Amino acid sequence: MRKIRVVVDTNVLVSGIISSKGAPRRILDLAKKEVFKVVTSISINHEILNVLHRDYIYAKYNLNEETIDNISVFLYEGAILTEDHYTVLKVKRDPEDNKFIACALEGEADYIVSGDKHLLDLKHYKSIQIVDARGFLKILGTSK
Repeated sequence: MRKIRVVVDTNVLVSGIISSKGAPRRILDLAKKEVFKVVTSISINHEILNVLHRDYIYAKYNLNEETIDNISVFLYEGAILTEDHYTVLKVKRDPEDNKFIACALEGEADYIVSGDKHLLDLKHYKSIQIVDARGFLKILGTSK
């Protein structure tokens, strides 16, 4: 049986990295345990790594290169990596969010997990459900 495929938005993934508690962290832990398969893209990975290297995040949350390297290895080797071949123009108010939908389509994802209002307001795109972190944990049956 095929594992659930999930695009995890930058805000959820970064929250999971910088906080040891909460739904984003549980999602990151479950992803690393391969409870579901993360689908990502080159452009999403660049965004995640750029955010983690921002001074105010890097310093405030005591990140180090080892932590970022581990995340990078996971994103490039432990996930399904799409190559940004798809283009979607669904989110007009924040066009940067379209890359998550495009990645989900290209990687045949079942869900997009996001904290972004523009994506969450859509609720779905074609057969892809768009949910927040807590909603996704409920879907997995792992919410507390």
